Amino acid sequence: MKNNSKAIWTVAKINFQQLTPSYIVTAAFTVVGIYNLIACLTGMTDNYYVDMANYLYVLAVMAPIIISSRNFKRIMHLNGNKKAFYWGAMLNYGIIATGISLIVIIFFVFTKAIFGSRLIINNLVDIFGWWQHGAVIALFQQFLFLLLIEVVVHTLTSIQNRWYGWVIDGVLLAIIGIFIPIPELRNVLAGFFDMIIFHSSVLTQMISCFALLTISYLLYLPILQRKKI
Repeated sequence: MKNNSKAIWTVAKINFQQLTPSYIVTAAFTVVGIYNLIACLTGMTDNYYVDMANYLYVLAVMAPIIISSRNFKRIMHLNGNKKAFYWGAMLNYGIIATGISLIVIIFFVFTKAIFGSRLIINNLVDIFGWWQHGAVIALFQQFLFLLLIEVVVHTLTSIQNRWYGWVIDGVLLAIIGIFIPIPELRNVLAGFFDMIIFHSSVLTQMISCFALLTISYLLYLPILQRKKI
């Protein structure tokens, strides 16, 4: 593959073709969502319904794991190059984040319109406070958050076979283990998640997500350059 837009699109296409396990798991979660909707409507459970579109977030977590851990070697063996893989994966994540964001918002609007009088609908765009800024803003907020998740998961997955990957895993576990029990540190951790998810300022939330995903993806570049086939 030559390093151009055609090569990037080819990499993205191959990646999508190799995501069957994530499609299956996401579909299984969606079936659970359909069952929950039926159960809520028929009185089998209470009327607190978790919007089935929320389960698409599973795809945003699983896709980068597969792309980073399995598809890299596959593409390199097809005479691909690392730069095309780098940007091809980013294209995958952009498309996935866009698709999920659109579907989640569309489902929320229609589910609320159709079942809103009978069910208490729990959708992440509402729970995270994005919906209060309107559908368009909520779309961009959700898109950037999902893109951040995908890029961070991709980067972390790519270093799991390296010594510094284990170090980073240990540091992350230590942060969780130390920050949560101590109120002052727990507030710092809560402030971080507030910044990238719940912040009342749209610009703060969006800029924070964009800055973190940019840093994460830039950190991945030297890792990719040293990655062996």
